[in-house]
Amino acid sequence: MKISVAMYKVAFWLLLVAVAILSMISISAQQLFDWQDKLHHMGAYGVLFFLLIQAYGDRFSLGLLAIGLMAFGVSIEAAQSFTEYRQADLWDLVANASGILLAGLTLSCLRRN
Repeated sequence: MKISVAMYKVAFWLLLVAVAILSMISISAQQLFDWQDKLHHMGAYGVLFFLLIQAYGDRFSLGLLAIGLMAFGVSIEAAQSFTEYRQADLWDLVANASGILLAGLTLSCLRRN
């Protein structure tokens, strides 16, 4: 079954809104290991980038899509710095970029084969 571009667009926008909401609410979750939060960032932004490429990769370059998604991540971190219960974290941005890079490289490799 082939997934339509429209379905990828809906999935991307729904996940983007979910990430924005989850990034701004107060969450007190128990972490099982150090860097668990960074793994969540990497996974979320990797999936977001995969969906973004599937939804808009035929209209925009991968570089432009990656820059746009990173700009979203930077704006979320900046917004978190204005809350009393969240804080901006440079390592979150590194994890976001890692997820984007991993998804981009994975898709590039799969498309070559």
